[in-house]
Amino acid sequence: MTRALAVLLLGVLCAPAPAAGLPAVQGQPPSPPQTRAPARVDPVAEAYYQFLLGRTLEGDGDIDGAIKAYQRAMELDPASADPPAELATLYARQGRVREAIATAESALAIDPDHSDANRILGSIFAQLAEQNEAGTQGSTANAARAIGFFERALKNASAERASSVRLNLGRLYMQTREVDKAIPILRRLLADEPWLPQGVALLTDAYSAAGRRAEAVELLEGAVKADASFYSALGEAYEKDEQWSEAASAYERAVEAFPRDTNLRSRWAHSLLNAGGPNDATRARDILLEVTRANPTSPWPLYLLARAQRATGDLDGSEQSARRLLALSPGSVSGAHALAQVLTERREYDRVVEALEPVIAKVPEGRDADVALLLTHLGFAYLELGRFDNAIGAFERAAALDPDDDSQGVYLGQALVAGGQYEKALSFARLRRTTRPGDIRLARIEADALRGQGKVDEGAALLKGFADAEDGPLGVIQSYAEYLASVHRYHEAEAVLERALRRFPDDPDVLFQLAAMLERQHKVQEAEKAFRAVIAADPRHAPALNYLGYSLVDRGERIDEGLALIQRAVEIDPFNGAYLDSLGWACFKLGRFADAERHLQSAARQLSRDSVVQDHWGDLLATQGRFAEAIGAWRKSLAGDGETIDRTAIERKIRDAQSRIGKE
Repeated sequence: MTRALAVLLLGVLCAPAPAAGLPAVQGQPPSPPQTRAPARVDPVAEAYYQFLLGRTLEGDGDIDGAIKAYQRAMELDPASADPPAELATLYARQGRVREAIATAESALAIDPDHSDANRILGSIFAQLAEQNEAGTQGSTANAARAIGFFERALKNASAERASSVRLNLGRLYMQTREVDKAIPILRRLLADEPWLPQGVALLTDAYSAAGRRAEAVELLEGAVKADASFYSALGEAYEKDEQWSEAASAYERAVEAFPRDTNLRSRWAHSLLNAGGPNDATRARDILLEVTRANPTSPWPLYLLARAQRATGDLDGSEQSARRLLALSPGSVSGAHALAQVLTERREYDRVVEALEPVIAKVPEGRDADVALLLTHLGFAYLELGRFDNAIGAFERAAALDPDDDSQGVYLGQALVAGGQYEKALSFARLRRTTRPGDIRLARIEADALRGQGKVDEGAALLKGFADAEDGPLGVIQSYAEYLASVHRYHEAEAVLERALRRFPDDPDVLFQLAAMLERQHKVQEAEKAFRAVIAADPRHAPALNYLGYSLVDRGERIDEGLALIQRAVEIDPFNGAYLDSLGWACFKLGRFADAERHLQSAARQLSRDSVVQDHWGDLLATQGRFAEAIGAWRKSLAGDGETIDRTAIERKIRDAQSRIGKE
């Protein structure tokens, strides 16, 4: 029944009856007095009275009385859906779900489009969907039923109810991944109620899920003008779009609004670290030092602090933060990852192995991607230590645990080549290339395996096909040039790099590679000119600084200048074994043997398979009369990578040292 009709009926019900014995109309004799029948109560009007009474009693807290009133209204007016819908709402508020569902369904039996009855059923099934685990059959079924009820509720919903229904529909559409339906319903919601927080949040998520990140950002950029509390959500939107500087600025504004929120501060620092500006890492470190003092046992800020300290060159502090994290949680993947990164930067590969092996054993089941990450660190450490079988095993496990990560397969192929398992590497690469024929990394593994089998020309032809493509990326060309250099075909590599330089004239790395090819062909003046051009373009190009400096020292020309160039490289990358070897060799040439020993020993420990480094270390030991140790270093040189050494000269030094030992 409509409210207007009910009021009219109630007025009729309550109107006074005419009084008995009224005067007769003029000219007519008075009627004799009659006994009047009692007034007949209209059931519809009485039903509405009971309906209103139920609301009043419910408001007063008399739930039993309210239920009886609604039930009486239903009896009096069985054609009206209003009383059962209202009773269903009461049952739902009381947590009497079964009764609420049954009563609301009885309302829909009367009026299938009754807005309130559909709305209450939608609310009930939406709650049931949330109680089931997301994605399960029960959750999906209940969410679908809730959507159906809310969609019908919206047809006749009052303006007062419509926004609530749209909000619930938007949430359910997102839950069921019906993003295309969520976006228009939420846009209509915000048109009626601009900057409603839940609506803004849901529409932002919907835009992001649909890949419409620019619209998500635009929405929040407007929202923050109305309400500063949206800056946090704006920061998240910028994060998803990898606009790190903008995210940092948004989080900074959010922190201004909520200065005690350490999570916002951590996200601010995280964005600064990813922004990568000249002072961003330092600022992030300072923020995180405050956060970790306030929350010393919170894992994520500690991980970020370790990362910030590493970025600012504080490797000791970074290691300490990573170990604090591991102390809090011995199986912490983020702590182990942070520790592995700092130890790797120091080239302390034995300590990487020592740190990671026990952590990997403690990671709970079901975290395959996390274990694969740590195994990757471990595999590279094994490679640097020359433990090839261990490296292959680590990468095999990582590839099995994270099969969707193509890089794991590449690492495994590289380890097989490094371990001399050329046939297995070749089969592996060719199998992978059947589905990814354009992957240059796999092609390089195949070429390196062919080279290991003595099929150098076949490997070169494979890579040349990639490098000769007119629009081939620079990395492909550089990889081909590196391959040619690895088989001492420096002149061909030079020609490849000259062509690359014409295409990429402003890339200092191409010019550096070309300079190295010139130097290896003993084109000293041309090489030096090219190296100096690289350094002029990028004064912090450490490889060029080291290469030119070492070339001057090794030739015995301008050793002091060479030393200065090498020192600049070491300042940029203080743990680089190749640079430490160059520095030690320069000190050796200058007769500064104590300094030479310190640097050459560090390099020899780090680069155990580098033939040149071991040769230098052997020369220093022989100068000190430590002939047995020198022989050991030279033998390691002969067993190493064999790069740019004179094997005959080293063998002669070994024989000479052996004769000296005999004389002693």
